[in-house]
Amino acid sequence: MRILEVGKRRPRSLDPRRFETVLREYLLSIRAAGFSESTYKQARNQIPRFFDHLKRRGVRDIRSVRDADIFDFARHLATVHRPSTGKPYSFSSQTSYLMHVKRLFRYLEKTNVVLQNPCVDLVLPTWTKLPRVVPTEEQARRLVSVPSQTSPQGRRDRALLELLYGSGIRVRECESLELRDLDLAKGTVFIRNGKGRKDRMVPIAGRAAIAMEEYLAEARRTLVKDPREQAVFLGVSGRRMSRKTIQAMLREQVKLAGITAPLTAHSLRHGCATHMLQRGADVRHVQRLLGHSQIQTTALYTRVIPGDVAKMIDEKHPRRTYNHRRKRRRGR
Repeated sequence: MRILEVGKRRPRSLDPRRFETVLREYLLSIRAAGFSESTYKQARNQIPRFFDHLKRRGVRDIRSVRDADIFDFARHLATVHRPSTGKPYSFSSQTSYLMHVKRLFRYLEKTNVVLQNPCVDLVLPTWTKLPRVVPTEEQARRLVSVPSQTSPQGRRDRALLELLYGSGIRVRECESLELRDLDLAKGTVFIRNGKGRKDRMVPIAGRAAIAMEEYLAEARRTLVKDPREQAVFLGVSGRRMSRKTIQAMLREQVKLAGITAPLTAHSLRHGCATHMLQRGADVRHVQRLLGHSQIQTTALYTRVIPGDVAKMIDEKHPRRTYNHRRKRRRGR
């Protein structure tokens, strides 16, 4: 986890008895440290809910927060339901909240607002499987073939779905793509400032490359209004498609494909990796494609199920033949 590079002195405008000023200075520190816009928005939305929890416990000064208050907030996230949906907070949401709380107190400790960090012993939630639906290969094929090829929007949607499933890039990365990032002659897409502020090169081939070529050669020229616009995927307004617009398009295509599973753009990312692993791809190659720092994350996200591993061992392991022979001898 990244350490915020801030000064040792307490900001003059930070009053530890006023949570709103603590939040303001913390958000400024996130900006100064160069975190992504999504990280900034998460902090802006999640830290006030932590402060509301402190107020309900009678805590009015950030210097008075103790580890018991932190652990109680963690238990709160694990047991309550979201007011908007009535569903429990997912493990990823709990982790996001607590990660920002940890960052907040590291910042307060570095600026000498608090003398002791109450989050030192806080362990972030972990999980053994993802609560997301992974499409089957047949569902993925059906989905990418749904958009009509007789309209600019249909060619755009086909290219977008083929790229999401064919390369495993995230929907935010897809939203941020610009023309300069594509090199279809070499079959590559350059992902700028991906998750963790990392760049990577992603190969694009097969049907995804063909769909992208057709979209750029014909459909995008029809959609673009301003020749200065550099976004790859454009809406009917001629401007960059947002993540919400992409997800809305995908939900519509899922419905048209007759797929009842609640597939999202992230489902296509998981499907891309899972299907490649099931077909014998090296897990480290998949790790690099997805942009994961740790191979454990790749193994988790791609859902390599025990049955797949057992089949692979039975077919590839050098001890398999020996074991089968021993069984036959014993049977005699």
